Amino acid sequence: MNKTYVIGIDQSTQGTKALLFDEEGRLLAREDLPHRQIVNERGWVEHDPEEIYQNTIAVVKNLIEHQAVSKSSIAGIGISNQRETALAWERESGIPIYNAIVWQCARGEDICKEIKAEGYDNIIREHTGLPLSPYFSAAKLSWIMRRVAGAQDKNRLGKLCCGTMDSWLIYRLTGKKEFKTDYSNASRTQLFNLTTLSWDAKLCQIFGINPDCLARVCDSDAKYGMTDLEGYLPEAVPIHGVLGDSHGALFGQGCIHKGMIKTTYGTGSSVMMNVGEKPVFSSHGAASSLAWCMGGKV
Repeated sequence: MNKTYVIGIDQSTQGTKALLFDEEGRLLAREDLPHRQIVNERGWVEHDPEEIYQNTIAVVKNLIEHQAVSKSSIAGIGISNQRETALAWERESGIPIYNAIVWQCARGEDICKEIKAEGYDNIIREHTGLPLSPYFSAAKLSWIMRRVAGAQDKNRLGKLCCGTMDSWLIYRLTGKKEFKTDYSNASRTQLFNLTTLSWDAKLCQIFGINPDCLARVCDSDAKYGMTDLEGYLPEAVPIHGVLGDSHGALFGQGCIHKGMIKTTYGTGSSVMMNVGEKPVFSSHGAASSLAWCMGGKV
């Protein structure tokens, strides 16, 4: 009887990992490739989106070849990703208009100060569950719109795709056919309304992001499209499941019931608690996010 396998891709801050799982969910092997940390004298941190995409293809190839499994035995792919890191690319060509701005990068601080001075910080927290901060994707995308030549016009005309790393990989892996993100990643952009479960038009206006440039939000366990890894696989397989990395850890550590907590130690550390099916908004600065949406259930 022929075995089948699932490949997990973890696109993280320091590198990209591919993991091979068998039919029982056992981890059999792992391959890693680092990518450059592009840091300037101001402490701004960037990643090259094309380098990350090419590394994603390469680690999967390395995994299959080093484990000598049949290419036709791969049943599907899942993705977890570094969260608030954001980028914008041309919808038609797929070419990034700037490097990805990493979650660690605080270059959007002045934009956040400006927004706070205009009195919008409470609206942002009430709509998103997140304190106004350059940590999240919205201020990073706003910086791109303001500072990159031509970005504002392309944004206004809806000619850009603005998203997190999951949406970039899905777009590229599916041959530009799909521009999607999941609820966990959307909830960390500071553009997503936790009550309406949709992109928030008012917040998009505040940050200067055209909502038409944002990805379609799908269940975390949805089918995101098909990929053959640029012809490497004999037949296309589904990308079936996407989660922000810390949210994936919450699920992977079995914190599926209200009140359960996990702590993750990585490039950054995070503590997350499952608070159930209704959002709980903090008045003390803690961030509220969507853990996941599976089978239509948040």
